[in-house]
Amino acid sequence: MSKITFIFFSIFLLASCSLPTNQIGDMPSEKRISAIKSGKHTKEDVSRLIGSPAHITLFQEESWIYVESKEQQRAFLAPKETNRKVLVITFDANNTVSKISQLDMSDAINVPYDTDVTKSYGKDLSVWDELIGNFGRFPAKNQQR
Repeated sequence: MSKITFIFFSIFLLASCSLPTNQIGDMPSEKRISAIKSGKHTKEDVSRLIGSPAHITLFQEESWIYVESKEQQRAFLAPKETNRKVLVITFDANNTVSKISQLDMSDAINVPYDTDVTKSYGKDLSVWDELIGNFGRFPAKNQQR
């Protein structure tokens, strides 16, 4: 094998080992974000400057949330998030920007969730009960109006 073929083959093997990266969402550029000023811009201005949000919260104050996340996956393993950026723009009662926050992976909070299942009570029917229970339940075709 010649030296050029070996180098080409080596580069090809190394390139095939790179992990695919998936991007979820889209974060506005820093230039567009910095153009938004608290107390000055309204919802319409924000929508025009950086577009519509990924999420809108309606708790005490309305907030628009923009999210960008990047994840990599190795073979058959579950994807692993490598980067996350979150932009939160909060509006006051007059629909004017009151606060702008930028968050990243270091601000994340791992929230545990409960895996218990609540049993719902009712009729526990077997397959046979289900099939036989339908006999005589519906009128014959000649009796329908």
